[in-house]
Amino acid sequence: MIAAICPNPSVDKIYELDGFVPGAVNRCNNVRAYPGGKGVHVGLALNELGSDTEIIAYWGGPSGKWIREKCLEKGVKCSGPVLEEWNRTCITFLSNGSFQNTEILETGPMVQTEHTVEFLNSVKTVCKISDAVCVSGSWPDGVPLDIFNQLQTICKFQETDLWVDASGEYLEAALAVKPFGIHLNRTEAEQVLNEKLNSAEMARKLLNYCNVVALTDGADGLYFGYGNTILHSTCAVDNVISTVGSGDCLTAGLLYSWYGGKTPAEAARIATACGAANCINPDLGMIRKEDVDNFIKQTIIKEI
Repeated sequence: MIAAICPNPSVDKIYELDGFVPGAVNRCNNVRAYPGGKGVHVGLALNELGSDTEIIAYWGGPSGKWIREKCLEKGVKCSGPVLEEWNRTCITFLSNGSFQNTEILETGPMVQTEHTVEFLNSVKTVCKISDAVCVSGSWPDGVPLDIFNQLQTICKFQETDLWVDASGEYLEAALAVKPFGIHLNRTEAEQVLNEKLNSAEMARKLLNYCNVVALTDGADGLYFGYGNTILHSTCAVDNVISTVGSGDCLTAGLLYSWYGGKTPAEAARIATACGAANCINPDLGMIRKEDVDNFIKQTIIKEI
C-alpha cells in the first residue's frame, strides 16, 4: 500500500485554442476537465500500474467532491477532511505558438487548524497499512511549515518511508526532516543547493538530505541517486501531447517499482517510462499501462 498525499487538489482543465491573442477575446474550441493536483496524479498512476493506493487530501466544496468522485470511479480510495471552500482550478492551454502548454494555477482554499488536525489523523490511519507515504505538490494557505515535522513523526512511528515532491519553502522544510526519498526538477535543485552544477552532481549532493533522489531535467531525463550510485535514464518521445503531470507519473512509477521488489535500475527504467507515457496521453496527468510497457523497452540507462 502506498499513500498518496495531495495537499492541494485541483480541477485540471485543458483549453484547446487555435491561437491566443493577449488583450483580446479568445474562444476555446474544446474544454476538457480532469481530476488533478500532483498527489492525485500520483495516486491515479499508481492505480493504473496495479498498486494498492489511497489518496489523502483536503477536499474543498463542489469541486473537491467532483475530484474525489472521479478518483473513486477509477477504484482509488480517498480520505481526508472536507472543506466548504472550493478546491482550485488549474488551466493548461493547448494552442499554436508560444502559449502551447502555458499553465494558470489557482492557489486553493484557506485551510483552518481543525482541517489539518483531521488531515493528520487520516494520515495516521492510512500510514498504519502503508509501505510509503508520498507527499506531492503545493500546500493551500493556512498549513504551517512544520507540517513535514508532523508527517515525518507519524511515518517514523509506523516505520513507513516518507517521500516528498515539493518546491520553495515547503521543499526546504521537507529536506530538514530527511525524508526517505525526494523528487524535484533541476530548477528546484539549484534553488535548494544555491549553486549551479550539472544534474548528476546535484543529485549526488542531494543524497545528503535523503536516501533516494529523483532529479528530472526535462528532455535530458532522470538522474536517479541512491547510496553511492547515480543513474541517468532517458526515453525519447516523438509526439508529445502535453507534459503536464509527467513528473507525477514518474514519481508513481518509482514508488510502484521500489516497493514492488524491483532493482534500483529497474525502478529508474519504469519511472522514466511512466513519465514518457504521460506525454502521449490526451487525458491530463494520466498514463496507460500498455504505453508504459512500450516505453520501458525504449528507455536507456547508464551509470554515471
